[in-house]
Amino acid sequence: MKQRLRTRLLLVGIFLVLSLNLTPTLAEASSLPLDPVSLSFPSPQLGYVLSLYDCATNTCAALRSTNNAATSWNVVPTPSELNKNLQLVSWGTYGSGYATLNVHFADAQNGWIYGTVPAPVTSNTENPNWVNRLWSTHNGGKTWQQVRLDPLSITAGVIQMATYGAWTYLFGGSNDSGSAYILATHSSADQWVSKSNAQLEMPAGGTQLEGAFTFAGSIGWFVAGNDRGFTASARLSKDGSWVEWNRPSIETFGASFTPIVAVTDKVLLVECQSAGFVYPPASSVPRDWNRGASWLFISYDGGATFKPLRQLSSSYQGSYSTVPGLPAAPVPGTVLLQQATKSGSQLVRGTNWGQSWHVVLNHPVSQVVFTSHSTGFAIEQRSSNQVETSLIKTSDAGNNWGAVSF
Repeated sequence: MKQRLRTRLLLVGIFLVLSLNLTPTLAEASSLPLDPVSLSFPSPQLGYVLSLYDCATNTCAALRSTNNAATSWNVVPTPSELNKNLQLVSWGTYGSGYATLNVHFADAQNGWIYGTVPAPVTSNTENPNWVNRLWSTHNGGKTWQQVRLDPLSITAGVIQMATYGAWTYLFGGSNDSGSAYILATHSSADQWVSKSNAQLEMPAGGTQLEGAFTFAGSIGWFVAGNDRGFTASARLSKDGSWVEWNRPSIETFGASFTPIVAVTDKVLLVECQSAGFVYPPASSVPRDWNRGASWLFISYDGGATFKPLRQLSSSYQGSYSTVPGLPAAPVPGTVLLQQATKSGSQLVRGTNWGQSWHVVLNHPVSQVVFTSHSTGFAIEQRSSNQVETSLIKTSDAGNNWGAVSF
């Protein structure tokens, strides 16, 4: 009788714990399908995948790490506050809304999760109420702390992060001041300080602000903007700060923002499409530029000047979409881009500096990361929103891609 009573009380206790505990368990995250939303690879062997999934409490987050280039994976805890925020919306609602969530790790100990998450609706907020958040860990994910954005003057949120050498950089802005900032900290702490004297601005209109860092050798470049053009550019100096880039020629093209890829410390590639807001355009762009054409531009002098290399499309139809990590050039002469078609987007690849292209993936990707000349990872989107995504990998510089279980 006593044994039965103990068993019954134990079952009731478990039920109450499960009912009251809104934090997803590791077992739950391991058994449900995960939809990756962001990748970070501090080294060719060490990588992290941040995922969201449909759980018993609406939307939950899961973080996985690998230290052998995706051969095996480990569970990494996520911020408890993040999961409390995600409980306010269903995964389908989060995935279809304008929401972003990103992960960045500098090494195995120091990492950050940042982006847009839901918050409770108040009398002073809209429904749904989306807020910008930044969390950090300095012990490999065992514990997380929220980094307040107001003191950093980036109330519009963190747009992009990158690590180079001993420094980790973030780019963000303030809608109140209309300014944007590059901040830096030694990766082992959150002692963020301004690290740029370049003029950085928020867009006056158009789509959401985007930004991209790229590095080669001892040199780094940064650009930012939106569909109406470039609003910021900077170059990494030897002391780890970002200085004025003397307005690289791509800023005068009247082109929509796009990331830059560094093939070498001298050769840079950028895919540009006419934004239609500058007329007449710079003399260095092709004659039909203002018709919405897309071109691949190249620089042979470390970004001082860019020249047209290859026409990609003659109008907005068949244009090439902006994706973090694209264009990608894992080896000189090999270029990967994402092309928009009537039926969707596809990943295309050329091995002769874009003289010809072939489709390597019939689905769009939301992020591409190459960890070596041959190995790369991407998030494949199997539907029109963030829901239903897959982690894929290439071992031949982007020619073939296969699913990765994690």
